[in-house]
Amino acid sequence: MAEKTFVTVHVPATTANLGPGFDCLGLALDLWNEVTVSLEGQGINIEIQGEGQETLAKDDSNLIFQAFSLAARKFGVDIPKGISIVCRNRIPISSGLGSSSSAIIAGLIAARSLFSLNMSDQQLLEIGLELEGHADNIAACLLGGLVIVIKDGEALITQKIKINHILATIALPQVQLSTRQARKVLPDQYSRQDAVFNIGRTAALISALISGDYTYLRSSMEDRIHQPYRLGLIPGAQAALDAAYEAGALGAALSGAGPSLIAFHSTADNRILIEMQKSFDQEKIPVRLFSTSTIDAGAYIK
Repeated sequence: MAEKTFVTVHVPATTANLGPGFDCLGLALDLWNEVTVSLEGQGINIEIQGEGQETLAKDDSNLIFQAFSLAARKFGVDIPKGISIVCRNRIPISSGLGSSSSAIIAGLIAARSLFSLNMSDQQLLEIGLELEGHADNIAACLLGGLVIVIKDGEALITQKIKINHILATIALPQVQLSTRQARKVLPDQYSRQDAVFNIGRTAALISALISGDYTYLRSSMEDRIHQPYRLGLIPGAQAALDAAYEAGALGAALSGAGPSLIAFHSTADNRILIEMQKSFDQEKIPVRLFSTSTIDAGAYIK
């Protein structure tokens, strides 16, 4: 039996891939969803406020419920007859900002808390990986900060790194781009030159984020693994990245698989936001814009 009857979980947005860090770098952002899970009533009752309120599932296919149920089953806990989930969503869905990872982490943390599960963060991530498929977003969502993720055989290895606070502007063009589409355009093989190019820049990017010396952040965020192939799926995206740099961005890249773009800067300046919007306006693509920053905190209960 659950020792508590409800819990509220706060989960941050994330940006993954980070230029050259394909599938191995995730970074938490100061944009949060709040999920309250209550053990009450009969059946599954899901209320969604804000982002995704018209499109996200409100039955047992809801990703928060799926994660919650999976954690319970893993630890031999019977699913209660009544579950209420209230979501206050600020993270846009299908955006490249980790909305699905935030749902998974919220469900897993809620189950761990409500059922007092003896589940470590490592186990939580491994269970989450069964639903998400890639660990960079879920690890950054859970742990906060910059997270490096690698697989050693079947073992998942994560390392959180505290980095200097840096501001970020996000441009989210209103185009449909599924993760499947974004994966499909990637080649099956890469040259040795491209591999060396990305290895060096990934190391330089991590160093820059740790030290706060952004002198070479722009070159450190260059990539030959995924961005050259995916940017072509988003009209105006390359022009928007170029415009961000012209307006003073320190570094810019696709966020996750897109369609969001993220531009980092050290001082509050609307020029980056304005110039990125102009690039999409020229393509007649509506765009949503967000001002945020990196955050060292990961998911938490309050």
